[in-house]
Amino acid sequence: MKRETVKASVERQRGKPWWPALGVAGAVAVGAGLWFYAAREGPVGEKPQTETSATAGTPRFAAQPPLTQAELQTLRWEEINQLLQTVGADAGEIERLIQLVDGVHIPPAIYLRALLLILQQTPEKALATFDTLDHQAIPPAFLYAPHRLQQTLHPDSPDPYLTELRTAVAEGKVPPLIRARVQALDGNLREALGSYMRTDPGSWARYDLESLQRIGTHQGLATDLRKLIGGALASGRVKKTLVAPLREVARSEAAPPDVEVFKRQLRQEIEANTPAGQIAIASAKQLINDRKLFVGRKYAELIASHRESEPIKLSTETVLLLFLSAVELKEQIETDRWGQELKRRHGDAEVKDWVTEMTASAQ
Repeated sequence: MKRETVKASVERQRGKPWWPALGVAGAVAVGAGLWFYAAREGPVGEKPQTETSATAGTPRFAAQPPLTQAELQTLRWEEINQLLQTVGADAGEIERLIQLVDGVHIPPAIYLRALLLILQQTPEKALATFDTLDHQAIPPAFLYAPHRLQQTLHPDSPDPYLTELRTAVAEGKVPPLIRARVQALDGNLREALGSYMRTDPGSWARYDLESLQRIGTHQGLATDLRKLIGGALASGRVKKTLVAPLREVARSEAAPPDVEVFKRQLRQEIEANTPAGQIAIASAKQLINDRKLFVGRKYAELIASHRESEPIKLSTETVLLLFLSAVELKEQIETDRWGQELKRRHGDAEVKDWVTEMTASAQ
């Protein structure tokens, strides 16, 4: 399946009403926060446990008894998701809870009101409500929902929530799913892939397709991404609506979806001096230098410059130049190293036979 097909699938989703989905995004962010609050980040695929689960006794907010403002005055962050589940998609219940929470001014209640406004499909009011909160009062894992809303409504405006999220990611204060999304957005694709490997595929949402697709554009990560998606699909935990799109991502080619769009976005990242822009500049400079060394027949210098490099971080072009340089110098260890990486990325018989033949010529 070509990447154009993946792009078309993503564009179709963008064309649909997305506010209810963004409301779910808030719930996902809250769920991630609960996982973090519980301090039980277990092995990959382990179901998160929360402070409000059976492990902590009976939940305060059950589905049936009417809620009071007095109860909301003591609302805790880890209880927000429970209330969202109680309300569900019932428009009447959503409106009733919005009215009830209006008179409560503690941070968790204000945050809950913003999520309810998203579910009510009044996103600008929701963002305005989020903006009344002191960012320091919002637990790091709960910053993702307002960031997502800010990014969607005002993509060209400064996003203070993203700044806070980046700090939280760097300090290890958010769970793997949120960490993966922020890392992918910032161009830290290898780190993002590693973070996704620590998530429960059942927690993936529609917008994770964009992050996974972005990871797949890195030539050195395409094979590992396919393995990740294959394992997730085999686990049976992926939401049914994501199965087909994930298969498209796994089968798509490791190339930007649209060259002009990609160039424009990259230019914006560079001009804004974002982490993604800084990575792009460093990668471009490295590739130019590698090409110069190879064209200048400075094979030993080229190999020496990457002797400590991790193969997965390099472009396929650089890996190929290193392989050919090692063959020319008859350096067996380096020939095997870069040859194996080429085989890993390109599993077809023709490539494997060519690598094997070239490796034999270097002996």
